[in-house]
Amino acid sequence: MKSLIRFADYAGMAASTLCLVHCLAMPLVLAAFPLLGLGGSHHALHDMLLLAVTAPVLLALVPGYLKHRDPAAVLLGGAGLGAFLVAVFVVGPRWGEVAETVVAVVSSVLLIGAHLRNHRYCKDCAS
Repeated sequence: MKSLIRFADYAGMAASTLCLVHCLAMPLVLAAFPLLGLGGSHHALHDMLLLAVTAPVLLALVPGYLKHRDPAAVLLGGAGLGAFLVAVFVVGPRWGEVAETVVAVVSSVLLIGAHLRNHRYCKDCAS
């Protein structure tokens, strides 16, 4: 179980970092979409990022909490996941790309922090 949590923490950190890079580089990426033949795939990318961010939260932070009982990691992860969902499904459609980017960057930072904390606590666990 410890190896699954460790792998999911690494996957969560990678997915959150990818999301952060995606959000910060979006103006350049959007400009390149037509050149790369990716006209309408922005929403598909959000769907993939949503899965890539959600699965590690469920596979690492929940079992990690059950092992080490540190509520901060699971609360940070829940807040980060919630912020990401709000960014993509509420803030973006209502207030536009810039507002969505701000909330998504905050969510990525929260998720990275949650996975780092969980990894540190699970690393100290005996099994």
